[in-house]
Amino acid sequence: MNVEQYRDKLLQILIDLIENKEVNQFYSGFRGDFDRFCSSLIHELKECYPQIKNTLVLSYIPDGEFILHKCFDDSIYLLERRVPKRFAIIETNKCLVDKVDYIVAGVITHCGGAYAALEYANKRKKPIINMIDGWEVCI
Repeated sequence: MNVEQYRDKLLQILIDLIENKEVNQFYSGFRGDFDRFCSSLIHELKECYPQIKNTLVLSYIPDGEFILHKCFDDSIYLLERRVPKRFAIIETNKCLVDKVDYIVAGVITHCGGAYAALEYANKRKKPIINMIDGWEVCI
């Protein structure tokens, strides 16, 4: 996916969340291109909106080599119980969905972890904004 093509649309959505929905806290897993792109845009927006906070969501407890990327203010580990490593991302996504008020996604396939997170969010009746056509927007 060429995420740059969504730059203007995503900026518009993020600004709307900040200005009209009073969202000041953003979370990202920073694993895929879309996550990294969103995180960098949020980092850029801090120039105009210094009150916003960009938090990296960790699926694994970091080792001693962990260095927080410059576009984040801090990081958080959401899992309250140990899960097998192969389920860590899935369980982290569920915890994150439960924690947030809005979901901004870039899901292009009807399978995989990001899609499963959107299905979970939809069941939880969370407002979903998917940048990619084909997923019903529930906002």
